[in-house]
Amino acid sequence: MPLPNYRPSRLVCYSLVLLAATVLIVPSIAHAHAHKNIVILLADDLGWGDIGFHGGSAQTPNIDRLAADGVRLNRFYAYPACSPARAAMLTGRFPQRYGIAGPVRPRDEGLPTSEQLLPEAFQMAGYQTSLIGKWHLGQITNAEAHPTRRGFDQFYGFMDASVDYFKHTGLRGQVDWQRNGRTLNEDGYSTDLLANEAVRQIHARDKRKPFCMVVSFNAPHSPFQAPETLIAKYRGRLNERAATYAAMIDSMDQGIGRILTEIDQQKLQNDTIVVFTSDNGAVRTGTNEPFRGQKREVYEGGIHVPCVIRAPGLIKAGTENQQLSAIHDLFPTLAEATGVSISSAKPLDGVSLWSQLVAGKETPRTIVIAENDHAIVRDDWKLIQFADGKTELYNLQSDVAEEKNLADSKANVVSQLRSKLAQYQVVVQTDGPVPPSGDGSYARQSVEADLQEGESLAMATLRGDAKYGVLGDPRTESNGRGVRLLSGEDADSNGTFAGEASLISTAVSPQQRWYRFYISGLAQDNFAVDQDDLYLKVEFFQRGGTDSLDLIKERIYSQVLQERKDFFDQDTNESLGHATWRTYAMDFRTPFAEVDTVKLSVGFANGKAQGAKSEFWVNSMDIKPIDAPANFQPAKPSIQHFPQPDESKLITLGGRWYFNPKDGLRTLPKQFDYTNSDQLLYKTDRFEAPFAGNMSSWLRAGYLDFDGNSVEKDQYKPYAVVITFTDKHLVMRSRNLPNHPTATFPDRWRMLDSNPSYIKEQANTWYIPLEPKRDPGAIAMDEKNSNQALPMGAIGVATNGVIFFNPFDHIFETDAVWRLDRCCGHPSPQQQYHYHKYPVCVKTPWSDEGQAHSSVIGFAFDGFPVYGPYESKGLLAKDDTKNPLNDFNLHEDADRGPHYHVTPGEYPHIIGGYWGQLETLNRPGRRR
Repeated sequence: MPLPNYRPSRLVCYSLVLLAATVLIVPSIAHAHAHKNIVILLADDLGWGDIGFHGGSAQTPNIDRLAADGVRLNRFYAYPACSPARAAMLTGRFPQRYGIAGPVRPRDEGLPTSEQLLPEAFQMAGYQTSLIGKWHLGQITNAEAHPTRRGFDQFYGFMDASVDYFKHTGLRGQVDWQRNGRTLNEDGYSTDLLANEAVRQIHARDKRKPFCMVVSFNAPHSPFQAPETLIAKYRGRLNERAATYAAMIDSMDQGIGRILTEIDQQKLQNDTIVVFTSDNGAVRTGTNEPFRGQKREVYEGGIHVPCVIRAPGLIKAGTENQQLSAIHDLFPTLAEATGVSISSAKPLDGVSLWSQLVAGKETPRTIVIAENDHAIVRDDWKLIQFADGKTELYNLQSDVAEEKNLADSKANVVSQLRSKLAQYQVVVQTDGPVPPSGDGSYARQSVEADLQEGESLAMATLRGDAKYGVLGDPRTESNGRGVRLLSGEDADSNGTFAGEASLISTAVSPQQRWYRFYISGLAQDNFAVDQDDLYLKVEFFQRGGTDSLDLIKERIYSQVLQERKDFFDQDTNESLGHATWRTYAMDFRTPFAEVDTVKLSVGFANGKAQGAKSEFWVNSMDIKPIDAPANFQPAKPSIQHFPQPDESKLITLGGRWYFNPKDGLRTLPKQFDYTNSDQLLYKTDRFEAPFAGNMSSWLRAGYLDFDGNSVEKDQYKPYAVVITFTDKHLVMRSRNLPNHPTATFPDRWRMLDSNPSYIKEQANTWYIPLEPKRDPGAIAMDEKNSNQALPMGAIGVATNGVIFFNPFDHIFETDAVWRLDRCCGHPSPQQQYHYHKYPVCVKTPWSDEGQAHSSVIGFAFDGFPVYGPYESKGLLAKDDTKNPLNDFNLHEDADRGPHYHVTPGEYPHIIGGYWGQLETLNRPGRRR
């Protein structure tokens, strides 16, 4: 596979290109070619090494022909994720400036209407404009966010991150396919439909006007689906997943071929500038070789993407250009190429590179690409500043694979690039005297009781829109010093309002497990956030604060709103305002005896700028030990106390399952339920009865029954879980009703947070293989599941019949802890209660105090069992060095065979991916 042709640096002067104040790009007459058509072909998650002219597995003759007829930009960068890349392409601006730092979720605002977009500029210049394919920059809950309100005359495609290629349904099961806001129910493979629509629009265009068309394919983004005829083309030399992925790229290439053919047939080739690129690098299924990393990372593999521009008669065909460039340059570059003016009140980060492309020359410049982590590239040097404080430096000329970190030996280069990067970064602000340590870990800071009120917070680590200092105006009221959370001041200049203050405390011990984290806080009159996003958070660590175990989070904004109402006094508030000093607290239990350090945080996000007095003040943060709540159920007896049967008298059911007959009756029961659950045994190093006490439940008042009617009185459901056996499966029929306390989740944001406040009775049937088989092509999920190794939706079922999901509530979103109850569950938009993870929870149905190897708590849909977090007494499975867990959170031993462990950590997974072959019978249960 060819490497990018980097040239040795001969540049003396470096400059970071920031266009000032009001930008008016007027193209030079020599380079402007008015009325040229524009076609932008954008792939989704296509890696550098996925295309033919870079040695990819898929056949891409049409993309290769486009490269042969145009110029290949060998140093072209996109962003690590879909939404930022698309936003940057359409605005010409660094997307974090206007609040898009990662994938836009349904509840997010999306692309602000205050940003001028590429189609708007071309529309004003008389162009016909259209978007065909993926938007992913805001949902239609805000009509102004729709593509047809943002400069596109026509929109045909889908709004969210991805759709099923054949059913055209989105992540939540709804049809996400439309034309200009009207939902369509169409048959066909989405890649074909998008290409056919582009051909149709070119053919039916108004020939009196030029056109600007963005064809935003969803290939090869997950789900990995392709027509069987194309998969068969690659099956044999590639495994099934790789063959499907290659077929997806092949299909996109064929679609591009049809678009190029239509341009030729309309005799528009010499009048049309065609751009082909990708929004980010590939996930693990694709290839970014020879680069390191993948999507969601700022290593080259995540952001260095193929790009081709064809402009016959203007750009020399079959050439390669080493100009440092990025996706946010396309807007100003295409504008200059066509004579379109860009008028904006905001500075662009992209620059026009049209003259360099025409002349085949290069100009020195610096670019910044970011998501959570930031990368700055200047000539041959690339600096990465990670969100946790770590820094890496690479010379891309000599080290294209980013293998040799030069940060320590090139301190002067690091310093220069850091100073440039500061203009873009979401600043980690540390106004106090104790910043994070140099390796990115948090400095050990304890709350000092002998300091005057508020002074202990001088040691707090501050992030985002948070400051330490005097609280209020001392001339009118004395509030001392403390932390100010600023919902109306963008202190870090990142375009969003969010901030956090944190302290480290070591005041925890194995002997005391329950604590109260409390702050003294005051919300000024105009402090306001959307989605109740003012919170308290506790993060747990072991080994002196160096090893993250888990976290728990609780929102407190609803309490602020209630107290503004409850404590309002017309006479007093008339002069002093609504602000009242109050104590805000959350009670928690350390999830493991090994916890020796906690990180205490108060913070906010989704702030609303409402003028003056828009601050939340904090003048104390602390924890104190408390008694266990009265409703807390202590741990159940460990498996060591389960009476062991005489194995010679057991009846084999298949796999590791046995029936323990009683009273001499050896006839197998027709089913296992609450009446005989203690007779259904599972063999590990000893026999367990995992379903005992877990097969009945209650349909509580306020839940919904099968028909969706509200239940007015608690109803006992003794047969909530029923089990039968076939020769291949344990078959579990479940009503999916939790048998433990649950929280409610008021839907304050019109379903935007996907948490209705009720649970619906289900009728699910799950098939657990008795003899699970290893999948040789298994893929482990990465930190944010950006490779989609685990699907959204159920991935297994607990022994009480409740399903469990992967750790994330939305694609690529951080873990779902902030919306879980104390049993790590919550309802889905379909009112289906489900778990996300186990260790952090304090009311879990599987309490585990680490006295032995944890018990079986459920089964993944590949048949392998899921155990609790401990490997043996006092040893968490994740810390076992003799028999370490792999990336799937699985290991094996002679007694238990392969098995998963629920593991704590920054991103705790129930399982890290299917180790075995997935049982395809597991589909959501139907009403019987």
